[in-house]
Amino acid sequence: MQTRMLASLFAVAAVMLSTTAAASAAPTSTRFTIVGYEYAFTSTVGSFAGTGGGNAGETAVWNATVEHDRLGSTPTYVNGGSFAMATASSSHLDYVTGTFAYHGGTITVLDPGTGCRNQQYLVTGSLQGVATSTTSSGSGSFSVTLTHYRYSLFGICIIYKARVAGMVALSY
Repeated sequence: MQTRMLASLFAVAAVMLSTTAAASAAPTSTRFTIVGYEYAFTSTVGSFAGTGGGNAGETAVWNATVEHDRLGSTPTYVNGGSFAMATASSSHLDYVTGTFAYHGGTITVLDPGTGCRNQQYLVTGSLQGVATSTTSSGSGSFSVTLTHYRYSLFGICIIYKARVAGMVALSY
């Protein structure tokens, strides 16, 4: 259900962006509060999507793929990946894209989830090559708390959901 809703949001955003009549400035907001869920993962890559709100009132849908060292490595570096966001205000539609810088961030354990409790991590990353419909070569930062929701089944701790909440700050 959640995945279908996010896919629908991205489809609507894509149609809205493709039908924008005139180009204007980059999104007014430079800071977005974001919330989302992990929809795919391996031991060294996580993909997330969600919604957000900008400091100037814009709404957003976003997607990020974070390449990283194995969790538990010391330190656990962010090694690359991509970030994309579609933004909308009452008068403007736009997009933001960028890539995560190699070793430009880390994943830090906030709560290891002892006894199969939920785990929490702080995920930070520097964004490079930030671009919009009218700008390029910007930068940014990404900082979210990742929560792995877990339960014990026959003595095995299983992650059943992963949620992120935090912010992205952008310089266009």
